[in-house]
Amino acid sequence: MPTHETDNENLNTLDDFDADDGQDNGQTEALLEEFFSDAPDESWIIFDSASSPAVRALLTEIGAKPSKTLGQNFLVKPDVLDRIVETANVSKQDRVLEIGSGLGALSSRLARATDRVVAVEKDAKMCEVLSRHFRAPNFRIINDDALEIEYSMLGLPDSGVKVVANLPYGISKPILRRLMEEWRPHFSSLTLMVQREVADRILAKHSTSEYGPLAIMTQLHSNAKRAFDVKAGSFVPPPNVLSSVVHIELLQTPSVELRDEKFFWRIVRAAFAQRRKQLTNTLRAVVSDGELLANAFETTNIDPKRRGETLSLQEFADLSHALKNNS
Repeated sequence: MPTHETDNENLNTLDDFDADDGQDNGQTEALLEEFFSDAPDESWIIFDSASSPAVRALLTEIGAKPSKTLGQNFLVKPDVLDRIVETANVSKQDRVLEIGSGLGALSSRLARATDRVVAVEKDAKMCEVLSRHFRAPNFRIINDDALEIEYSMLGLPDSGVKVVANLPYGISKPILRRLMEEWRPHFSSLTLMVQREVADRILAKHSTSEYGPLAIMTQLHSNAKRAFDVKAGSFVPPPNVLSSVVHIELLQTPSVELRDEKFFWRIVRAAFAQRRKQLTNTLRAVVSDGELLANAFETTNIDPKRRGETLSLQEFADLSHALKNNS
């Protein structure tokens, strides 16, 4: 469930939703009945919250409104949800981690398509809805903060897990860093809906304004692509931003040779700390010896007057090697 942080507590009231059926008119109970059907080949109830009336009914049931603090915008287009699952290329053998399950529109589709789904959801009321209505035996909901919970608490395998999620917009970058850095060894792929601006930064090429550490991290550890964009009207209530779904296939080894990855990242972060400054100035935060810097630039044939955003991944790797070897 995409989120983006703001100062206000709640979004529009339920009656202000752009819902398919207009006002509630006491139809909540009847609508809830429509969400359940006994599947002939399954022992658990099939649940689907991917419609504006379903969102209204479920939130009315628990006395909740979409929170602006959590930035709750519920995806209500079944074709978009199905396309996310298709993009993730999941199968009945896969174990999946979902972050921000919301009312379970994506969760229910993932549970039907995979072996096991573990969802981390910060909002206790959303967890209440899923615990009450979505009782799939291969689905587990955890009421916790994805930025704080330890991976060992998820009950998922140490490797091969697929992440499929509508990332909370307000914290998408720190969550991405956690997924790509701290938890990366556990995953085989990430299929994520993010704010389109964040997708641009994930997929950016060098010598563009969007290029930075996030793009370098993605290029270093994965093959990534933009699968498709999602319009604001696909959500209830609609967010103030456009969204993109990106698919990231993680690599077992870095795409370029790194002799000291920690030192490499010190160089990268220093180069982007002051984007408009030349490398000869920004890298002094890591290497204070001017002669050593000059030798490294000469060895790598990199003009010291260039800015960090103009260097390719390979050039950053070459420069970090030269500086490390001469230090």
